[in-house]
Amino acid sequence: MKNIIFTTILILLISFPAFAQTQDEKDALAVINKMFTEMANHNPPAIAELFTKEANLAAIIKTKDGKSVVRAFTGEAFSKNFAEKRGEIKEDMYAPKTEADGDFAMVWGRYVFFIDGKVSHCGVNAFHLVKTETGWKIANASSTIDPNACTESEKARKAN
Repeated sequence: MKNIIFTTILILLISFPAFAQTQDEKDALAVINKMFTEMANHNPPAIAELFTKEANLAAIIKTKDGKSVVRAFTGEAFSKNFAEKRGEIKEDMYAPKTEADGDFAMVWGRYVFFIDGKVSHCGVNAFHLVKTETGWKIANASSTIDPNACTESEKARKAN
């Protein structure tokens, strides 16, 4: 019995670092969360500041007839989507996965987008970030946007 307990503790101690998030991963995720906050604040200058000058974004939008349309734009152009307030918005990437390696980080995961507290659409976000002299910046991003892609658990989420 002692051997089983010892072995279990040893395995947990060895595997624990694999589950711990590094400071770089925390910092990269903080940039993404700040972007979501500034989107909700309708603050284009603060959003644009989170991107590199050369940043590219792609949105894969599912239309009502089931076709996919790809829209590509810069970080600056993306930020301007939030200049006009058309309702209270919140993007909730509820279980993000983050990995960092040197000056590169990835943040990705499913999200739910709310407008005025109601689910608008769901999808997947994928962000590539680079570490600059001023901190982590978003270099590239891709998102799927599909009003019909929400799982039952996502439909039940609240915009807290």
